[in-house]
Amino acid sequence: MNRTLRRPMFRIGGSAGTGITSGLDQPRKQYQEGTPNPYASNLMPGTLPGFLTSFGLDLLSRPPQGGFFQTVAASAKEPFQTFQAAEMARAQQQGERDFLRSETDRKLTAADERLTKEIASREKIAGMTKGDENVMAYAEVFKDNNGSPNLIKGQNAVNFFETEYQNLTDDFGVESVSVEPIDVTLYQSQKNIKKFKNANPGAEGKVFFDVASGKGVKLVKDVETGDLKFVPADSSEIDMEGEIMPSGKVNPKDLSPELQQILKNVDENLRIREEERKKRVRDSLPDTQSFDESFYE
Repeated sequence: MNRTLRRPMFRIGGSAGTGITSGLDQPRKQYQEGTPNPYASNLMPGTLPGFLTSFGLDLLSRPPQGGFFQTVAASAKEPFQTFQAAEMARAQQQGERDFLRSETDRKLTAADERLTKEIASREKIAGMTKGDENVMAYAEVFKDNNGSPNLIKGQNAVNFFETEYQNLTDDFGVESVSVEPIDVTLYQSQKNIKKFKNANPGAEGKVFFDVASGKGVKLVKDVETGDLKFVPADSSEIDMEGEIMPSGKVNPKDLSPELQQILKNVDENLRIREEERKKRVRDSLPDTQSFDESFYE
C-alpha cells in the first residue's frame, strides 16, 4: 500500500480532529452576529463590571459631599452616563447591522428573481422558430424595465396587427382606434400621461391597444378629479345608430418607420411559410410533374 494512504488522516473510523480535519470535532462557532471584538474586556464602557469599577474608583477618590447617599449619587452620575452612552452606541450599531443584513437579503432575493426571469426568457428565445421572429422584434420594442425582451407584450403586439386592430375598428370605427399599440404600464403617473397626450394630439377619447393586457383601452378624463387615465374600452358605449363605419385597415404609411420595417418582416415570414407549405405538399406527391399549385391554394 502507498505510504501516503497509511497516514492517520486516511484511516477508517475514529474521530476527526487531527490533520486537515482539525477543529471539526469542536462545536460550530456562531458568527451570524459578527465576530467578537478581540480587544473587548469586561471593564470596557457599557459593561456592568466597567460601570461598577468606574463607580467604585470615583466613590473612593471623591471627598464626602453632604450625606452618604449624596456622595454615592455624585460618584455614580458620570459612570452611569458613560454606561448609557455605550449602550446607546451598541444598540445603534446593532440596528445598522440588522438594516444592512436585511437590505443585502432583499437585494439578493431581487437579483435571484431577475436572474430566474432572464434565464426563462432566454430559454424561450432559444427555442423560437423562424416564424417567431416577429414576436421577438416586438419584444425588443416593448422591453421590461431591466432591459429584457417581454415576449408576452411581443405576442400581443403581433396579435394586434393580425386580428385585434380589425376587431377594435369593427367596434369603435377606424377614426377612433390608434394604428399603433402602446404599453400602458409606462403611463401610470399624470406627468407621463400628459406627455403622451401632448405627443399624440387627439389621444383623449381615442382607443389604443395595450400590449401589457392584450386589450383595448381608452384615454379619458376623470369628471371628479380632472385627471387623465386609461380605462378599458367598453364597446357597449358605442352609438350604433347612424352611418355604417368603414371597414378598418391599417395604413402602413401611418406607422412609424420602425413598425413599418416589422410589418415588412411579417409579410416576408408569411411568404416563406407559404412557400414551405407548398414545398411540403409538392414533396408528398408521387408525381410532381403534373403538380398544379393553384389546386391546393
